[in-house]
Amino acid sequence: MLAQVNNISLAFNDLGTGLPLVFLHAFPLNRTMWADQEKSLSTQFRVITIDLRGHGESDAPLWHYSLDQAADDVCGLMDHLSIGQPILVGLSMGGYIALAFYRKYAERVKGLVLADTRAQADTEDGKQARFEMAQ
Repeated sequence: MLAQVNNISLAFNDLGTGLPLVFLHAFPLNRTMWADQEKSLSTQFRVITIDLRGHGESDAPLWHYSLDQAADDVCGLMDHLSIGQPILVGLSMGGYIALAFYRKYAERVKGLVLADTRAQADTEDGKQARFEMAQ
């Protein structure tokens, strides 16, 4: 599915019912990395997986990629889907975004599941390596 959020199209899946779990993927992957979790968890939870801005089937504008923008995109999609307080699940870059979301919208978070991530920003070397990989 596609939703118009913050002037771009975000691709997402929305499966199941119940407590919402919003999955945020690692760099440079997309929402398909969560296929096994979607299948197993959507029998008990509402499972939302997102192609973050610039990944998968979502738009890839030539400007404005930041953790705060990604958090705003997630918030916009939550509004579009009428989701109040999900549990955010973030792997690697997805964890960075989950933490950025929590800093901006703590009242909208029921819980955080963070894997293979950290709370500090990347070093300059880390940023350069990620930039080169994206090229």
